[in-house]
Amino acid sequence: MHRFSRAGFLATVAIIASVPQVAAAQESGGGIETVTVTAERRSEDITKVPESISAFQKDKMDVLGVKNVADLVKFTPGINYDPDSKDISIRGINSDAGSATTGVYIDDTPIQIRNLGFNSNSTLPAIFDLDRVEVLRGPQGTLFGAGSEGGTIRYITPQPSLTDYSVYARSELSFTQNGGPSYEGGAAVGGPISDTLGFRVSAWARQDGGYVDHVDDKTLDLQQGDSNTLDNYAMRAALMWQPVQALTITPSVFFQSSDQANSDDYWVSISRPSSGVFRTGTPEPMKDNDQFYLPSLKADYQFGGSDLIFNASYFTRHENVNGYSGTLYNLSYFQQLVDSGTDPDGRSCKRGFCFDHLADEPPLLLPTGLNLPGYPDNYVSVATITNRQQNFTSEMRLQSTDTGSPLTWVVGAFFQSQHQQSTEQINDPQLPALTEFLWGEDMSRAWGQHLLANGDDYINQTEGHDRQFALFANATYAITDALKLQAGVRAAWTHFSFVNFANGPQDFGFSSGAGASDESPITPMVSVSYQINDSDMVYATFSKGYREGGANAPTPPSCDGDLKSLGLTSAPDSYGSDTVDNYELGTKDSFLDRHLQISGSVFYLNWNNIQQNNYLPTCGIQYTANLGTASSKGFDLQGDWLITDDLELDATLGYVDAYYTDTAFAGPNPGKGVQPLTVKGEALPGSPWTASVGGQYNTSVWGRDAYIRADYEFTGKAYGTGGGYAAGTSSFDPSLVPDPAYSQVSLRAAMQFGNLNMALFANNLFNAHPQLDLNHQDQFTELFEAITLRPRTVGITATYKY
Repeated sequence: MHRFSRAGFLATVAIIASVPQVAAAQESGGGIETVTVTAERRSEDITKVPESISAFQKDKMDVLGVKNVADLVKFTPGINYDPDSKDISIRGINSDAGSATTGVYIDDTPIQIRNLGFNSNSTLPAIFDLDRVEVLRGPQGTLFGAGSEGGTIRYITPQPSLTDYSVYARSELSFTQNGGPSYEGGAAVGGPISDTLGFRVSAWARQDGGYVDHVDDKTLDLQQGDSNTLDNYAMRAALMWQPVQALTITPSVFFQSSDQANSDDYWVSISRPSSGVFRTGTPEPMKDNDQFYLPSLKADYQFGGSDLIFNASYFTRHENVNGYSGTLYNLSYFQQLVDSGTDPDGRSCKRGFCFDHLADEPPLLLPTGLNLPGYPDNYVSVATITNRQQNFTSEMRLQSTDTGSPLTWVVGAFFQSQHQQSTEQINDPQLPALTEFLWGEDMSRAWGQHLLANGDDYINQTEGHDRQFALFANATYAITDALKLQAGVRAAWTHFSFVNFANGPQDFGFSSGAGASDESPITPMVSVSYQINDSDMVYATFSKGYREGGANAPTPPSCDGDLKSLGLTSAPDSYGSDTVDNYELGTKDSFLDRHLQISGSVFYLNWNNIQQNNYLPTCGIQYTANLGTASSKGFDLQGDWLITDDLELDATLGYVDAYYTDTAFAGPNPGKGVQPLTVKGEALPGSPWTASVGGQYNTSVWGRDAYIRADYEFTGKAYGTGGGYAAGTSSFDPSLVPDPAYSQVSLRAAMQFGNLNMALFANNLFNAHPQLDLNHQDQFTELFEAITLRPRTVGITATYKY
């Protein structure tokens, strides 16, 4: 039985909504529609901005059926997205250590997260009532600062109007093959309240039905069908007050909640993807609950050919996620102790004494599930990661508004104070019984400590404080009408500090620590562009990006052996910022009287002092250090062709070749047999090739505007093995294989009824089911998990626009 959620109720009672204007690609004068972006903090025609940008307006996103960032990435060259970690890689720049490498902005507020511990996932806004989304490829260190090392994604919300009323509504009902139904409903309304006051409010809810069944790992009996449902809710309200003609003040608040009941991972050995059967036997539900609030205030004062803009916001987020299975993790860890012939405290333990009953038995984890013969209970241990963010951000900038002047400029100051907390817990009330079962010992002898009072056998909590103050300036000077020179610089002063504690039997007692790091990075950029004619422009750019450094918590005594093998007496107290130097050549061209537009760029990046995690296998702890260098080179192309007034094509093609340029060891004097962390020539994670092709035919049916559209998306075979790890490195796992190349096709047909548009769609038409993100607990564990694309989904969308 499928739940009938609030999202389903809204979808049923609100079958109103609108979709894209059918021939949205045309202007009154013919040709492809002009898209305005604010990538350089002022409104500009995208074809005149000397930068590699993809921009998606609301109407276009409706035509493409875009609901989230994963949908967006399919139509954006040079980007990879990991749906598990929510990491976005632009031009190969991505790391699960330290600060974020991709900036994520809601209007003028950065919301990316620092990796303080395990599974510090960023949140991403839902795509409903948005004016547009801008994807900026390459470092954006001058105008967008730290965290925009590889690029930036900006979610731009619609502003209230003082002159016009508008309504936008969308609802959807769809069915996934061998899965549950999905529902959606939402509406946005805005307009003037008086001559000086306007408003815009929106509310939206969606449930994505599951398609992975949860089964008993011993009997394979169904426990919950379609268990990986996802519920999303979002609300936003904004006012615009214009007390005088030159001044507007816009307060707003944005709320979003996401609740995933179980992960999309399936167990490889008990699933049959070719038959649409995806099963997981992980005993505990792998949930992900994520909420954020974003109140903000914007003031804009225009005077004397200049614009003074002030923004302030307070981003509050709470995420509680089962980042990994405590049951599977513990059993894989205990198996290593069993195999080594020691108890948890390192004492020798011979077969026939400590675990006589396990002699000649298979491992504790089989490909099909748990294996604890003779253990009286069903073993379950729950691991949770809690991420909290409280970010205060303010920015003031002064910029020119005279577009006819040969000099345009922007100067500003930025301040952010971020308080973040990461808590990792393993709750395992059965550990005393399991310890007695496996080793014939009580907790105090085997672990040296009893369970914590709440049943935890491990807790690790880190509170971090980031402060950043920056001054920035960017100016463009027209040397001639065609030749322009742009230059910018950002000077920042950053401070990071943290306090940490860990406790529990798996930490072998209480430990704590603190640390701090201060830096003063400078990020310049320079660009020269030449407007050959009104239709063709070429440019060359150098830009620099960075992300802040940080500090490490001390490692427990159980890690001393790992550190000694690397020539270290302790983990480094801190790590510095890493930087990206980007060299880019690009062109933006229009042909056939603006019926064909093509933009493209080639790039070469150097990534220096990379922040990387070094995992210490004996104690299961990791720390962050600046280790290694890398390069990335490639190109991106995107084009739109209005072949006739009725037929249009769009296409993208991206290639990224990212690899380490040196061999890096985690310590200065690694001992014999210690493998490097990275090796020269090793590929960074991600797919080198991405492509998409879409075609839309606009027509008239029974006197009503209509269209039919088909889209094809391709992702090439991924680099590396299991996330890019190369043979010969400390992280190499011979059991893992790269993600294969895959493609998917979608169809959409729509008809207009006044302001109402009805569209039928089929996503993943040919039901592609590639095995993606193959993983297991460690290289000795026989139980493998993977994810795949959502199976074939067909449905109807109704959208209304006034």
